[in-house]
Amino acid sequence: MLNTLRKLIKLSLIFSAVITGWTTIILLSDTSFNSEIEELISKMYLNQKDFIFNIKDLSLLLVKDANQRFSENNQSINEANYATIEIDKFDP
Repeated sequence: MLNTLRKLIKLSLIFSAVITGWTTIILLSDTSFNSEIEELISKMYLNQKDFIFNIKDLSLLLVKDANQRFSENNQSINEANYATIEIDKFDP
């Protein structure tokens, strides 16, 4: 399992290095696709930035949801405890 993970990481690093090098060479050689490549890189950067912001927003929503559920659980437990105390008061 660990060996497979290492191979996947190595493959992804090699792939990233090849794509980065290839893109750099194309951008430096001033081809007819420069504007399209730059636009695509810009979109990739914006998507990456949006992805990070979306993760932050998702994390905040998950924390809010957890807090709400925990407070509801605590409230229902407190109500159940109060009801039990009230019942015990009336038991002879």
